[in-house]
Amino acid sequence: MQSNILMPGDAAGNYDKKWTETFDLKFLILWLILFALLLSWTVIYDPELFEAKAFFIRAGIKLFVMMILALGGGMLCRHYCNTDEKGYITTSKNKWFKVNYTRKIQHFAAYLVPLLSPPTAPLGILPHLWESLFVLFMFLVLIKPVREFSTFFMLQFNSLDRVEDRPNTLKWIVLGNMLPGLLIITIFKQIFETQLHLPLLATVVVLTVAIGDGLAEPVGTYLGKKKYVVPSWNLKNRYVRSYAGSACVYIAALVFLYLFRDQFANPQEFWSAMIFFPPVMTLSEAFAPHSMDTPVMMLIGFSLLWGICAFF
Repeated sequence: MQSNILMPGDAAGNYDKKWTETFDLKFLILWLILFALLLSWTVIYDPELFEAKAFFIRAGIKLFVMMILALGGGMLCRHYCNTDEKGYITTSKNKWFKVNYTRKIQHFAAYLVPLLSPPTAPLGILPHLWESLFVLFMFLVLIKPVREFSTFFMLQFNSLDRVEDRPNTLKWIVLGNMLPGLLIITIFKQIFETQLHLPLLATVVVLTVAIGDGLAEPVGTYLGKKKYVVPSWNLKNRYVRSYAGSACVYIAALVFLYLFRDQFANPQEFWSAMIFFPPVMTLSEAFAPHSMDTPVMMLIGFSLLWGICAFF
């Protein structure tokens, strides 16, 4: 199969197709189904959760914070890039500022903000799933009929709409990144809380992915002389990465392991993590398909830390 090599800033498509014929309609249906299932599950097995008003208020505040961060990223994109008549960003691979940078801010917020909960927050898998559904709602309001109707939501979409991902930006973010990533976080956070009793170690993986992978893009763009290519998850195109960018993941892993060193039960766990975690995370970022690197890194990172803490 022949594939095109796309550089950051190379446009791969547009949004001319009717939204009812795209992933946007499927996403709306999927979210409503997930909402109905989660609502039913909570009513049957944990109706007391609905009495935890503070939990849902915090979830709403977290959603608002994520949307404001996305709004700021969109305004930054509008400042440095041109837009077409519908409000979509226009750029090129030669332009120094790219949506790729603001997109990382939104990913960071979407993955990390749900983990920021007080000790009194409800425990268990259901609260994690509700917060994940709130995160997905932030992307649901960015489907085509909503964003093209409101500048408020279009600005948020601008902050994540890499032109080289069009017209699959939302599809790849949700199916290839957010949905599997949030599910992985939910499952492993539950494991780290209940089995290992080390809930904060889950944050090490999220920070390594969010900061390390987030820095990989700008560092690779400006300092990455040696490049390599990886496929997209549909294998139709190939995308460029750099060794300098991948090195950011290695450094981030070392830094966050050290900062959370007190969370390990013994020195053997900590030093085993310092030896194995950074190179494994770096290799997982290097070889993961474009737009699927986050869930791949999280699955591998969580599994490795769990194995170290469970058997050392």
